[in-house]
Amino acid sequence: MSTLTIRKGIDFPSFGATKWRQSDHDTPLRLQLVHARALIYIDDENRTKRDLIVLPSGRLELIYDPAPPDLVRGLAAKGPTSAAAAERIYAAYVEAHTKFEALLYVAGRVRYLMRMGPDSITSFFATGFLTRGKVEWKVDDKPFRHFQPRLAKPKGRNPLYTSSQLVTPSRWQDMQKSADNAAFPEGELLELYRIRGKAGWRELRTAAIEASIISESLLRTYGLKALKDSGFSNSKLKRMRDELTFNNLLNIVLPLSLTKTELKKVQKAIDAVDRLRAIRNDLVHGNITQKEVEQADVEAGIDGAIQLVRFLQVKLA
Repeated sequence: MSTLTIRKGIDFPSFGATKWRQSDHDTPLRLQLVHARALIYIDDENRTKRDLIVLPSGRLELIYDPAPPDLVRGLAAKGPTSAAAAERIYAAYVEAHTKFEALLYVAGRVRYLMRMGPDSITSFFATGFLTRGKVEWKVDDKPFRHFQPRLAKPKGRNPLYTSSQLVTPSRWQDMQKSADNAAFPEGELLELYRIRGKAGWRELRTAAIEASIISESLLRTYGLKALKDSGFSNSKLKRMRDELTFNNLLNIVLPLSLTKTELKKVQKAIDAVDRLRAIRNDLVHGNITQKEVEQADVEAGIDGAIQLVRFLQVKLA
């Protein structure tokens, strides 16, 4: 029986390592996957004088023993057959990545872990300057061969390089003006900008839930103040707390507390946040999955939340 080995260099930007000897670098973490075994190695790179490995890199090896004949044929082919092989390899990578991340939290006792990925399938098989090497494969002791599948082109563009994302000289000047005026977003506003970045990378469930929480929290603070200013006593407000839902705060308390001019100014933001609220509810209650969520709706909801938070922060100042 033949053995198939697939390997790929990967980065681990979310944690550091220390006190590693060469024998430790030569010892992989072994994971049993559904259709293969995964070996994960940490390279001896980026080591500081204090014996700390920062932003470690390494490699992933997928071992198929015995080698599936159809997978080997797909690795050696081009066209649809290679794309099918790529899907199988990528699924194994995602499975290994998920298990590795879980082990870092539990057995590795890494408490603070930045979101690690996994890479998209196009990024995983890419060969540009931002990637960690090629995907290579071999059978038994034969030399490694490069695997470059023919994948369908992804829809849209990399969100990093869309025209609206690129910093121009005029935007650089605007940044300087904001710095001179100490106009830095803080608190809920800054957090919403960070969450919008998650939506851009299609972490739609997390983005929708987190943006909704921030919006509801600030709306509750504003709503209680508005009702108290309207003459509601503290005891009555305490009795009403269960009725002050996200929906009621957004669609009843807030509009009724504003002038017609103010409401007109933020109505689109209210509508966008209301759609985001509905998406959050459907996700939390299992009515839809992340795959069924439209990225544009989540991003529009977060943009609406940003506008609404700016408005409420001024009202609460």
